[in-house]
Amino acid sequence: MNDISKDIMQLGSQGYCCSQIMVELALEATEDENPQLVDAVRGLCKGLYTGMLCGTLTGAACLLSMLDVKAAEEHLIPRLTEWFEMTFTECYGGTSCKIIMNDNPMNKFERCPKIMAQTYEKCRELLSEAGHQI
Repeated sequence: MNDISKDIMQLGSQGYCCSQIMVELALEATEDENPQLVDAVRGLCKGLYTGMLCGTLTGAACLLSMLDVKAAEEHLIPRLTEWFEMTFTECYGGTSCKIIMNDNPMNKFERCPKIMAQTYEKCRELLSEAGHQI
């Protein structure tokens, strides 16, 4: 298990959801704190609490905007969403929280940490290309 996976598991055990974990990872990497932001993105958890949009994806979009709003709008978020859709539709048949979970709450413990780790690494890659290191 790599450091990001360990951090994800630790944050999850503290009660953070997927969207919060994505933002908290970036805050920790930049040695910043913003508890109000972390609380705010809780509204994205569990696919907006309806199973719609994956909270990892929406949290990752917030992460990118937090670190470079202009690049995020212009190309980082579109590239992230394209990658996310290609990657996870192939694995799970779609990208909504409901589809990824496949009506099995236990999938949260198997699938979500992997999705978060891969997505965080993709965000790091995209940000690096835009001149940012996290």
